[in-house]
Amino acid sequence: MQRLKKEHGLTLIELIISLVILGILASIALPLSEMAVKRTKEIELRQNLRELRQTIDKYKDNCDKGAYGIKTVGASGYPKTLEELAEKKLIRKIPVDPLTNTADWGTRSFSDKYDSLISDKTDIYDIFTTSDGTALDGSKYNTW
Repeated sequence: MQRLKKEHGLTLIELIISLVILGILASIALPLSEMAVKRTKEIELRQNLRELRQTIDKYKDNCDKGAYGIKTVGASGYPKTLEELAEKKLIRKIPVDPLTNTADWGTRSFSDKYDSLISDKTDIYDIFTTSDGTALDGSKYNTW
């Protein structure tokens, strides 16, 4: 009498169950990875804003000390453009906004209201992202 060989492999039911489990796991992982990407961009945005604001403050301090020879009465002492920060070697290059993927930042001048999104462009007192998206905490990016 010849014995039947036991066949190895997966049955159709086992294969379907495995695919369903993989599908469920993938549907859970995808939103988490999207959130991680958004969180990474938010962290990068905060770092770039901090870096630029500190550089603008450094420019103002240097200007107040007379380092740039600006003697105009009534001048605020803030840079006219972000490129001036690189020209004065306070920063190597203007950081890119991770939300818009450009180096185009919204600016406020010293004479603007603190929450204004429109500037009179006389100088650069503060910067913000031009993205109108909403952060994970519910705040608008352009208010950071």
